[in-house]
Amino acid sequence: MRKNKKGKLFFSLAGLMAVPILILGVILVIVGKQSVSEGMELEIQKSLAGIARETMDIYGLAYPGEIQMEDDRFYMGGVDLTGDCTLADRIKENTGADISIFWQNKRVITTIRDKNGERIINTTLDDERILNAVLSGNECYSRNVQIRNMGYFAYYVPLYNNGEVCGMIFAGTSNESVVANVQTIVTKIILVFVIALAVMLAVVSVFAGSIVDCVNKVRYYISGLADNDFTNQMPRTVLRRNDEIGDMGRHAVEVAETIKELIATDGLTGLYNRRAGRTELAKCMEEVSRGRDGYVTVAMGDIDFFKQINDHYGHECGDKVLVTIAGIFKKHLEKKGFPIRWGGEEFLLVFKEDGETALSSLQKIVEEICNKTFDYGDCQFSVTITFGVARYDGKDSMDSLIKKADDLLYRGKAEGRNRIVV
Repeated sequence: MRKNKKGKLFFSLAGLMAVPILILGVILVIVGKQSVSEGMELEIQKSLAGIARETMDIYGLAYPGEIQMEDDRFYMGGVDLTGDCTLADRIKENTGADISIFWQNKRVITTIRDKNGERIINTTLDDERILNAVLSGNECYSRNVQIRNMGYFAYYVPLYNNGEVCGMIFAGTSNESVVANVQTIVTKIILVFVIALAVMLAVVSVFAGSIVDCVNKVRYYISGLADNDFTNQMPRTVLRRNDEIGDMGRHAVEVAETIKELIATDGLTGLYNRRAGRTELAKCMEEVSRGRDGYVTVAMGDIDFFKQINDHYGHECGDKVLVTIAGIFKKHLEKKGFPIRWGGEEFLLVFKEDGETALSSLQKIVEEICNKTFDYGDCQFSVTITFGVARYDGKDSMDSLIKKADDLLYRGKAEGRNRIVV
């Protein structure tokens, strides 16, 4: 008899609560999907803008001088780059974005390939809106540029020669990959809500008041996830419960951590990715700039001749090297700062120490890396790494601080690698 009464109570509560909660869930999913899509598109626009501008800077540093088109040959700084997409391919490998360089509206360098695997060099951009904007000296973003029947999020920046626009640089990513990422996040949000619904349908009426209160708190937390807001904390009144509502709250936190990890960490090394690393670095810099105790010293590092490792031993071996070196970074930076995988074989180490102490810590890191022997199959090898170090003085912007370290890194590369340049 007691068992039957509990069953009747369960279905009674389910009947009263299911309809409004299901409607609310649909609204949350719709609003959440829209919020995630809009937030991700904004981040994509910012990311593509940065990649396009960095591509211009990289080519400008690699091939300084005039940009010309003579006899259907494309020259930068006197170097014939016709069909030479090596540097663009490297940028794509590091950033994941496709790159194209245009002379006027004609692609002369590109990483985009057609269905036959051929680069679409010498094709043209015919979108008048984009052409008019960029050739007038303005940057331009589009959420749906059609290239060989495939949609792209695209960002264009003008390419200048002697102060006049002679072409443009394109950075883009396919719509399909972005839709897949949005769908993954939305699926997790739906999963959290389904778990919440299942728990809410199992409660008894005598605890309805406290349950509704806890559900509202969890709903607020899940709404934050839908808006990409990970600053909210799950209330202790929910986490302390030893029933299904408490399980729902804890699982929501686990899912939030999973989503946060997907967004914030590098999948291979477990380090902060560039986006999350910049956020953490900004926090450290803000502490220093406000006059609070503390220091910030950054070291931009690049594994020497890493491409040769991939070419000679394969990408699996290269991944093993990246993971091992990332582990060394984490060990030495524990309670001292944090490492960031900046892209490819490039890392940014953030020390919450003064320059002298950070340099001493960095020297220990470099020594351990240089003394490390890697075994792969029947082969053994070691690697070296080059660092450029810059100290935050409380005035630099983040980009200028990183650029200082990056410039010193490139100087170290030019001077022979395997060194720390301050």
